[in-house]
Amino acid sequence: MHTADIVVIGGGIAGVSVAAALTASGLGVALVEMEPTLAFHTTGRSAAQYLKNYGNDVVRRLTIASAEYFSDSPDGTKLWAPRPLLQVAATEQAASLRAEVASSLALAPATQFLDGDESRSLVPVLSPEVAGSLYEPDAMELDVAAIHHSFVGELRAGGGTVQLANPVVALSYTSNWIVTLADGSTIETPVVVNAAGAWGDQVASLAGIDPVPLHPRRRTVAVASVPDEIDPSSWPLIAFLDREGTMEAYCKAEPGGLLVSPADESPSQPCDARPEEVDVARGIDTLNRWTTLAVRHVTTTWAGLRTFAADRSPVAGYGAGAPGFFWFVGQGGYGIQMAPGLARVAAALVVDGAIPGDLADVGLSAADLSPTRAGLGGPLVADH
Repeated sequence: MHTADIVVIGGGIAGVSVAAALTASGLGVALVEMEPTLAFHTTGRSAAQYLKNYGNDVVRRLTIASAEYFSDSPDGTKLWAPRPLLQVAATEQAASLRAEVASSLALAPATQFLDGDESRSLVPVLSPEVAGSLYEPDAMELDVAAIHHSFVGELRAGGGTVQLANPVVALSYTSNWIVTLADGSTIETPVVVNAAGAWGDQVASLAGIDPVPLHPRRRTVAVASVPDEIDPSSWPLIAFLDREGTMEAYCKAEPGGLLVSPADESPSQPCDARPEEVDVARGIDTLNRWTTLAVRHVTTTWAGLRTFAADRSPVAGYGAGAPGFFWFVGQGGYGIQMAPGLARVAAALVVDGAIPGDLADVGLSAADLSPTRAGLGGPLVADH
């Protein structure tokens, strides 16, 4: 029997970020991961951007609160680099994009509307169909591996421990939690932090706790070959919007070509996600409709699970009727860009139940993140 102040279940960006924040509070943290490596699933497959205008109001507040960490990491590692965002649309949606500029300026003051020709001056391969775009020049590309590594370094420097390839097989509570691992060892702790991503509801079931419930969704990515004479390295991240203003695909430069995703959200059970050929084909078809590239080949494909709560806000808080069981799940497609801010909030809620003052000052409350908030039992709401 081992002991720890806190056991964190899950070694993706959620688990390592909150574990790092908790060790900074002087707590003894044991992180356990079922896979042989950390960041094995979604985190290790993310093509992350820092976008102030991406996600709902809760996500945006947490994203802005994360900027300081990305710009000035504890170990001095460079965690981000400029990569503007260009959301392009045809005639039917261009007017709506122009109107969106006003609402975007509060969070991203440099946001501007570009007409079709101005858009093609940034990305010459855009088709004549592009009538306008929303341009966010101060968006940033996040180095996911470096960010995850930074959190792991903080965790270890603070005396935290990591166990790999040792999934939790049982959770029982008397005066403390007894966490039983696959190798037969146990850890006694007053607090369990469930940061298991798509497996979050399954972890809760081991403890006899009702699910949130969570909604895992598959996201597919391919790297497409582009003609040798084309260099996309200076292009922004490009999002292609359909007539309803919904993103139907996106692309950005990637070593070996152009990263392309159909922006799919296919329901999935928790699993080691694999791409479906039809989704890869849909992404390439959309790219070819919006550009003059005429892509024919992809060099590699992959998929990951983005796991949401019904309202697309993250879940961070103690559950009802389960002393010491802390939910830290539902980061969805925003987990990297809001990781530092959300981890800081979660650590504060674990320790003393209060939101940090700077985030409380911008309107974030514990109720916004609570696993018992209204509406979590419904269907997943549509993305904005």
